[in-house]
Amino acid sequence: MLPDRWISLFIIILALFLLAAIEYAGYYTWIRPIAARLTRAGKLLLMLVILTLAGGFIGAFSWWFNIPGAFGWALPPLAGRMLASAGWSFAFVSWMALQHPTWRRLRLILWMLAIYLTPLLVLLLVFHLNRLDFTQPITYPFLAVALVLPGGAIGFLIRQPVVLPDTPQDLVPASQLSRAWLGLVAAISAAWSLALFFTDHGPSNGVWAWPGDLLTSRLIAVMLFTIAIAGIYSLARFDTARIMSGVTLIYGLGLALASAWNILAGKPVNLLYLVVFGLIALGSAIVLINGKSRRV
Repeated sequence: MLPDRWISLFIIILALFLLAAIEYAGYYTWIRPIAARLTRAGKLLLMLVILTLAGGFIGAFSWWFNIPGAFGWALPPLAGRMLASAGWSFAFVSWMALQHPTWRRLRLILWMLAIYLTPLLVLLLVFHLNRLDFTQPITYPFLAVALVLPGGAIGFLIRQPVVLPDTPQDLVPASQLSRAWLGLVAAISAAWSLALFFTDHGPSNGVWAWPGDLLTSRLIAVMLFTIAIAGIYSLARFDTARIMSGVTLIYGLGLALASAWNILAGKPVNLLYLVVFGLIALGSAIVLINGKSRRV
């Protein structure tokens, strides 16, 4: 068998090729048709979103199957599958923003990138730098992406170009059910995030699933905090609330399946993640169906 380092190098080369291909296809799909009315900043913003879509979607497959050398540090299999769920969630938001690049949709993905990656990068460089193996090929593209995405997101949050103005339809208020649901999910996610962020040990193995690995606990914590803040940002308007309900559906279902996946490995299933996030996925699906009926 090939050494892990060579497998990692092959994965990086393949991933870079796919990233470039998707960025190229995305430019011709979403940017070129409206390039005449876009500023340079507007083009760069859309290219950043395309990069987020490609990176989240492609990376998620290697993280889910725990391929060696596919991430900046070695992840426990359960955490890798949860990271994959985050990747697919980001890909979904990016896709929705590119399909209809209004100010609010683009701002949603920018907030998510900034909230998710900025604290993770700071924590990694300040407190957990020893977890990075600079002899591994993945380390350098990992750090490059970890710098570019949040840096670009923060820059565009400070001064965001208008690609497509919000229309009256984009400003329709969200339903009471949708607002209540996103508020509840935000509260659960924020509390869970804080529990994982400050310690990797706690009274419940269901919540603190990675004792002795604070960095991995914090990796899951920052995504949960991102869900909480993005949910609060989104709940006022029907359009962004609908997108965020899609995110909670994808992420909740991903975390539930990530826990159930342990059956295939002959390991105990984390019932708390399975039940809580399975219910979040179910509730989000109900809210989305209700919203579709309401819109019709």
